[in-house]
Amino acid sequence: MNEQIDIIIAKKLAGEASDEDVRLLDEWLAADAGNKTVYEQVAKAWQRSEELLNGSSFNKTAAWDKVASRIAVAPAEVKKGRVMPLWLKYASGIAAILLVGLIIMRPGADSGMVTMIAETGNVDVVLPDNSHITLRKGSKLTYPKTFAGNTRNVSLEGEAFFEVHRDVTKPFIIDAQSVDVRVLGTSFDVTCNENDATVTVATGKVQMTAKQKAGNYVILTPGEHGIYKQQQLTETTIEGTNYLFWKTGKLIYENKSLEYITNELSQLYAAQITLDATMTPDIRQQLINISFNNQSIEEILNELCLVAQCKWQQTDNNYVILAK
Repeated sequence: MNEQIDIIIAKKLAGEASDEDVRLLDEWLAADAGNKTVYEQVAKAWQRSEELLNGSSFNKTAAWDKVASRIAVAPAEVKKGRVMPLWLKYASGIAAILLVGLIIMRPGADSGMVTMIAETGNVDVVLPDNSHITLRKGSKLTYPKTFAGNTRNVSLEGEAFFEVHRDVTKPFIIDAQSVDVRVLGTSFDVTCNENDATVTVATGKVQMTAKQKAGNYVILTPGEHGIYKQQQLTETTIEGTNYLFWKTGKLIYENKSLEYITNELSQLYAAQITLDATMTPDIRQQLINISFNNQSIEEILNELCLVAQCKWQQTDNNYVILAK
């Protein structure tokens, strides 16, 4: 899901939800008993927003700006005279009464900083400089409402794909927990935690610097992969774009062995996929050309085994591929 559940709830309450919105909302409600409580709180806030919107003391512009700073809709689109969707109109009211509603308020939200947390799925973010970020589910991005000074500084926890608007006068710097990433304008993927980090460059040039060792950095160009692990910073090359599987849902394998493919699928799907111990080397190392697009692991294994002339079986989250 690329939209936050908050927006889907707003559409549902405004009567503007599509069938797909309703399906996603039902899945979210069924996933956790606490989600129902959250939904009920939002519904109450929604009811109060009607009287708030009609009140003479309510500043619609200010409330709209509060909401727009946290979702992928620019205030300028409304100011140009476009009709504001009903769900966005009422979202302004919810923002004004500061309850759990369209947006999830975070500490520091009114201190000049914005914090985006991709709680229910990947989230697309547009920064003040028009840089575009796709934040992976479970990740957090913090950035200022305006970029002042000589640099553009943001903080990341987790993983995100950055498409940075080029500005040679104001470098873009990411505090990625264990490393700093510095660019002028380029596109790249960052994965980080307190101890490790990886940076993979799609276009342009990126400087990756280890925080614990002053002066320890690498310059990465397209197709290169920087890895910081166990306080060591290394540089390698990559092939293809499978590292963006979490964002695109696409996988492409060209002349890759069955063993290589199953190893990568295990990592990408967080599942244990193994080749049976009795499988011969010629089957393990056969070269395969195949691609997948937003498919389940079961669908992928069906197609892979059809090409490789194998079969597979499953026990819980463990998959074993066997020779026919």
